Amino acid sequence: MAIDPCTEYNLLLAAEDFAPVILAGVGCLLLAEVAGRAVPATQTPARLGGALIVLGGLSKAVWKVLVAGPCVEAPVLEQALFPLLACGFMLLAWSLLSVVRGQAMPAWSFAVVLALGIVGALAVRATPPLLIVAALGAFAVAAYGIRLGQRVHDRLVVVLFSLYALATFVLPPLAAKPEQTLAAQWAEQLTNTLAQGAFAYAAWRLLAHSRTSSLAVPNHTVEVLP
Repeated sequence: MAIDPCTEYNLLLAAEDFAPVILAGVGCLLLAEVAGRAVPATQTPARLGGALIVLGGLSKAVWKVLVAGPCVEAPVLEQALFPLLACGFMLLAWSLLSVVRGQAMPAWSFAVVLALGIVGALAVRATPPLLIVAALGAFAVAAYGIRLGQRVHDRLVVVLFSLYALATFVLPPLAAKPEQTLAAQWAEQLTNTLAQGAFAYAAWRLLAHSRTSSLAVPNHTVEVLP
């Protein structure tokens, strides 16, 4: 049975979807500043990655508003989500890895993962392979955030990025489901909002630490919580 997107969403649900997008944008902007302070060469790629992530989120949120309100279908807006997230998270993950290692790292491994996702999406003529790449990128961002939280001995940053990492496993499969109840969609969006709030606050704390000490350390440094 075909799904009618105009009956699947309501305006309040669609409007709420802008909240996690805004929080994600704030978090990405803060992490770009963190990266730029530690390894200046990474700031522009990190900002670009953050912009792509926000653009992807906005495209899906606008699509929801259009189908929930005037019932205007714009498939390109919905389909742009995962390609933009995949590219954005690969760039942001590379930038944070460079901060963890203390220098701009070769980007070939991230490029290969992204290329495999693109090839997979073209092969199946669908975006789920890029959803996998986006989820891997988001998890990498969280993992590097945890490492930096350990580096500055901030347990709250570690906890917040850990919660964000957990969300990267839970939310993508839910988002990929073709049909969901209204209650399930509210649960998904509110969970995403909380996750992005944790992400933004953790990024803010890292930026505060970067103002008083360098987050970039030599590769051989062992980081553990006290």
